Formats: sequence, C-alpha cells, structure tokens
Amino acid sequence: MRRDRPRARSVLVPLLMVWLAVHAVLLLLILSLKFLGVKTLALLLLLTAAFWFLTGRRRPSLPRLSGMV
Repeated sequence: MRRDRPRARSVLVPLLMVWLAVHAVLLLLILSLKFLGVKTLALLLLLTAAFWFLTGRRRPSLPRLSGMV
C-alpha cells in the first residue's frame, strides 16, 4: 500500500495543475471582457457628454465686444 501513494500523488499533481491553469485562463477571459465592457461604456459616456457639450450651445459663452471693431 505504501508504494501506491507516491504513484497516486504523482498522477494527481499534474491534473491539479492543469485544472488550476484552465480556471485561471477562464477567470482572465471573463474579467477582461467585463472590464473591457466597462471601459468602453465609460469612454462612450465621456464622448457623448463632450459631443453634447460642444454642440448643445447655440450662442458663444463669451460676451460680444461691440466697441472693438
């Protein structure tokens, strides 16, 4: 029985390492897609706000200088 334990342990360690590596890759993919989506939404919000700010005003915000011309 004692001779079977090192053999069983030597088989389980590579399987455990593969299992951990697969889950690490899956977690990386899920989190990268999540943060990529959040970053894209934040940039879209900023671009929309900038477009609204730049095109929303019909009059210039500076007062007219009528006596200078």
